[in-house]
Amino acid sequence: MKAASDSNLSKRVTQYLIKHIHDNDLKPGDQVPSEVKVSCELKISRGVVRQAYHSLRTAGILQIAMGRSPRVGELSHDSFTPLFSHALTTAQASIEDVLELRVAVEIHAAELAAIHRTQEHVEALRKAVEEMRNNVKDHDRFARIDVRFHQLLGNATGNYLFEIFGRALRTPLESSIRTGLRSRETLAQIEKVVDTHEAIVDAIEEQHQARARQIMEYHFSEAKQALRAASKAGRQNISNGPRCDVTPFSLPGREMIFRF
Repeated sequence: MKAASDSNLSKRVTQYLIKHIHDNDLKPGDQVPSEVKVSCELKISRGVVRQAYHSLRTAGILQIAMGRSPRVGELSHDSFTPLFSHALTTAQASIEDVLELRVAVEIHAAELAAIHRTQEHVEALRKAVEEMRNNVKDHDRFARIDVRFHQLLGNATGNYLFEIFGRALRTPLESSIRTGLRSRETLAQIEKVVDTHEAIVDAIEEQHQARARQIMEYHFSEAKQALRAASKAGRQNISNGPRCDVTPFSLPGREMIFRF
């Protein structure tokens, strides 16, 4: 009963602090009441209050450091990263689940990047593509660069939440990319992946939203096929998802046609 009572009291402290932040229109870095003050005001023990503060710190809502007053936390991926990693390591989610989530977010991210990108964004994306091309034989390094490409794409959207999403999924994303790479039997197949990324950058630089979306759709359709191939090889247990039905299209200046 005591554990349940402490849990309810901790929840009360949490609600009090969140309401305090909202009611006072506090911003990241602004001070919030100390543990002592909240303990006295709510007549709840310091131990329970400390537990609530710790929970809010873990969630990223509070920023707590030794020798400093507690403050409103800044938005960060730190709160979400352990959640995704835990879901995968405990088999509550699969690599394919991660891929489906990315599809829902990153196809639209490509469109937004085509609208909001700056020349600096384009240059950073092109540099990542060049590094991918230079590391097609090193799967681990290739996967890390590929992850960075998608994080840069999130930056180019102009929406900070896309960047947080990309950082939170960094570890499972690297894992899914490595799995897909293992299913590609030739260097030409990996180089085709690089070509797809380069085509995405071309569309973004030209601010061609529809084309950026279309190529990103192809990219994820191909990624699904690679994961299915890995599954057949006994590397992953991934169920088949619906195939995308997209009209074949050619990439300007390239002797290739993307079909799926």
